[in-house]
Amino acid sequence: MSAEAKPAWALADAASSCFTESDRISVYTALGAGETYSAIVRILAITVQARHSLPAKLVSRLSTWLDSYAGDVNEPTIRSLLNGVGLRPRR
Repeated sequence: MSAEAKPAWALADAASSCFTESDRISVYTALGAGETYSAIVRILAITVQARHSLPAKLVSRLSTWLDSYAGDVNEPTIRSLLNGVGLRPRR
């Protein structure tokens, strides 16, 4: 599994409770096809819209992942989504 795929699957797992059936199909189809970048963006958008919180450690991991896309035209939008996610306290 690629370095990008691991956080994508972890994100899908953490956010799955707020997925509609349509969301579930699109997210897991993208992940299964190896389209991890688009899956992460989709999951973050769903998560923010649903006001679903994510584990702080996962958000930190995703922020580090996003750093590798600095300068990409989509990076500011994705960073905004990531910053809009509520944080679930560490246990």
